[in-house]
Amino acid sequence: MKTLTYLINLDGSNERLERSKQQLNNIDWPFERIAAYDGRGKSLSSFEDYDDSQTRKNLGRSLLSSEIGCYLSHYKCAQQFLETDADILVVLEDDMKMADSFKHVIDQTLAYLDTNPDLDWNLINIAAKKKKLAKDITEFDGHTLWHAYYFPIRGLGLIWSRKGAEEFVKQGKPISMPVDIFFQRWLSQNGKGLGVWPAVISPMGLDSDILGTQASQKISRKEKEGRDSSYNIKKHKRMLQDKAAAVKHLYFKKEYMAIKI
Repeated sequence: MKTLTYLINLDGSNERLERSKQQLNNIDWPFERIAAYDGRGKSLSSFEDYDDSQTRKNLGRSLLSSEIGCYLSHYKCAQQFLETDADILVVLEDDMKMADSFKHVIDQTLAYLDTNPDLDWNLINIAAKKKKLAKDITEFDGHTLWHAYYFPIRGLGLIWSRKGAEEFVKQGKPISMPVDIFFQRWLSQNGKGLGVWPAVISPMGLDSDILGTQASQKISRKEKEGRDSSYNIKKHKRMLQDKAAAVKHLYFKKEYMAIKI
């Protein structure tokens, strides 16, 4: 399989770029830098693909302009990948710290996918903070590749199939939630998310240049988001719906498919 790697990096974030380049170069891992979409400071009305009314219905708040920029950066990666002849895309954000096992585990994962083409998957999370409602597929050197039926929220390190990227490009607009929440909703509902555990990518712990959070702007995220009184109710409802879908795939998927056939 032909594999590409994209590193999302904001113009001007040179220190982050150099730190990421050093990690990738140390293991001879070729990559292409993808300029992140800088949404900071833009008015929400300037984003033609953003639906604020639907976002408030979904979340009980509006998105930050920087969140839309993050979403568009990942969307751009999927679009650009589909313009190539590659089979697999690895996407990394520049606030990433690679485990020593990264190269070996990802090579093993890709080799398994190549020899098991019937495995139906869209996206693999290689930076999961937690492993919930999951079913192991295979194991190598202390790591497992697993069905991530409740897809992990962290989007710091991802692996796309072409089919998954095609579906994301098709279903991912208009924008009505942060990109990591979209991934969790979409993949928990369709059961086509995978994960690697333990994670081989973790956050460096730096304040996000794309998102511009509390540490850099001296303002709480809650204040910036303008949450309404329905925020917590909608958050818990969303999580329960996603977990219910994950449980269905975890425990009843075979029976469901047999009935469908």
